[in-house]
Amino acid sequence: MDKIRVGIIGCGGIFRGLHAPYYQEPTRRADIVAIADISEASANEQADRFGADAYTDYRALLDRSDIDAVDVCVHPRPHLEITRAAADAGKHILMEKPMCCNVAEGDAMIAAAENAGVLLMVAYMMRFDPGYMKLKSLLDDGTLGTLQMAYSNQVSWFSPERHPWLFVKAESGGMLVEQAIHNLDIWLWLYGPASTVYGFTSHVPLGGTYPSADEAVENNAVLTVHFKNGGVGMMIKSWAAEIGNSGNGLVTSKGSATLIRHGLRWKTHDMESAEEFSASAPDDDTYRNVPDAQRQQRYWGMAAKGASIDHWLQCIAGEAEPTTHGRIGRDGIELAEATYRSSQIGAPISLPL
Repeated sequence: MDKIRVGIIGCGGIFRGLHAPYYQEPTRRADIVAIADISEASANEQADRFGADAYTDYRALLDRSDIDAVDVCVHPRPHLEITRAAADAGKHILMEKPMCCNVAEGDAMIAAAENAGVLLMVAYMMRFDPGYMKLKSLLDDGTLGTLQMAYSNQVSWFSPERHPWLFVKAESGGMLVEQAIHNLDIWLWLYGPASTVYGFTSHVPLGGTYPSADEAVENNAVLTVHFKNGGVGMMIKSWAAEIGNSGNGLVTSKGSATLIRHGLRWKTHDMESAEEFSASAPDDDTYRNVPDAQRQQRYWGMAAKGASIDHWLQCIAGEAEPTTHGRIGRDGIELAEATYRSSQIGAPISLPL
């Protein structure tokens, strides 16, 4: 199959660190032919890297007839605008997470893509992480039984100095939308749709480069999710913790499991001892375009993101059915938005909204 011709919109850190390595792989399904970024220097630098053309206005990139699809790596605020423009231009779209800032935007993006007959997908990488894939298989084959409770503890300090837009509600959609969306999506993938969510969010004014309280995102959140298939999940997340704590796992009818770095540790009631699966960087030719030390440390981040890109390209080619399409992206946003509504009224919210 001829390689799909891709344009990149936004070439900041997420592109350079996680998307670019895939497009350097010999087995890639696409070639980058153009790159757009509001920074002329960044656009030129990355365009030179890939032998592509550089633009500072993504609309000029979309005007090109030799581009089949766009990989969008900008912050969330312009996602709807870019999706509409790309759909009008007949380009397939891969959107970096989060897909959008709210459900209304998600609905508009889905409608734009469907009306234009183009494919809209989200670059969710955790679904392609070996640990979560192993957990999915143990749930699907019945080894672990049915979910009783899931937990996700993400308590840390996150400074706004590097990415100040993350902390502005109008720009990122909120902490749950921008960052916890990975885990919300994973829960929906592993455990099925949610029936209710009861949430609490708060903002601690920390001064410095934090935006004012009326503009800032929440930096603490607790939510309890009831799943239609049974079981309950609790997520605790903070960007304001001087002392952090983290962990993800579940208790099931047949045992329990906990996620480890790119792996899983689990034990059922009839096992004498726990089993552990952990994926190390393979000794093969993949992702050799980075120094060996970085490859050992970052392999599965690059490979998981690369797999999400490759899945999009397979779907464009008609070789696979999309598992991370726009409606999937909207579902996670809906769960986050329901949490915000629950916090506002102090009561559970039923889903769908």
